Amino acid sequence: MKRILKSIATIACATALLASCDKIDSNEYIVFSGAAGEWYDGNGVSDHSQRAIIEKYTAVRCLNCPIADVAITDATLQYGDKLIALAIHDSSNLTRPIGDTPRLSSEDGNTWSNFFGIFATGEYPTALINRTLNGSAWDLFTPTSGINSRVDNIINQTPKVAIQADAANNDGTVSINVNLEFLQTVSEPLTLTLLIMEDGIIATQKYPDHEDENYVHNHVLRDVITDIWGADIDCTGASGEKRVALFNYTPASSEWNLANCHIVAMVSKKDSREILNVAECHID
Repeated sequence: MKRILKSIATIACATALLASCDKIDSNEYIVFSGAAGEWYDGNGVSDHSQRAIIEKYTAVRCLNCPIADVAITDATLQYGDKLIALAIHDSSNLTRPIGDTPRLSSEDGNTWSNFFGIFATGEYPTALINRTLNGSAWDLFTPTSGINSRVDNIINQTPKVAIQADAANNDGTVSINVNLEFLQTVSEPLTLTLLIMEDGIIATQKYPDHEDENYVHNHVLRDVITDIWGADIDCTGASGEKRVALFNYTPASSEWNLANCHIVAMVSKKDSREILNVAECHID
């Protein structure tokens, strides 16, 4: 439900003068409902790191999911900001809350789970890194092992696009600034996907031999801010190109603790869904 992106300003340039208004002040950026309606020339990105995101499909009634949490946490500590973790709870039977604890599933997580085939198999935990393929199939795996080799294969590549995201809480509205810099020419159409995730959620989790009523769930997907597959990026894709867009987002629930929330920004190939690069930022 993309009800929260809204226009934040108007451009004081007539249509005939748009060509001369390609670079403007940040307070004039416009975002239209549901997508990044306008992109403008940016100042570039200082950090040209290639990063990876591990999307873990998990469930509170999944007995082996805590083991995957440990493995993923260890990997994020090892790789630092080059590996971003995201926990996705769909609406399967295994994600039903245990007792009077918060529901962690989301509509958007359910859509992705169906698309990537996790919901149909009911196999949790299952993970995907940068939405890569193994042959003609998605490279889905059980994230209790096999994380490092997949991450190394991605972060050791020369990045095609550098990305930086910044976010601030302005009285309950989150302002998100996304900068892109093309380090290589990219000919495919691209999309930008923005999402919000939350750390520190206490909800009962099953283990093989007991239940932990005080289990801390981190990196929990709360909402996809753009369209589920991202907003089109207005760019030529030429090496050296620098683009920027600004978003305003009002969280869908007042129960989320914005102090524990992060924004994730992903640049993807529009046709294949493969993620080229990703960035994460805390909401300040």
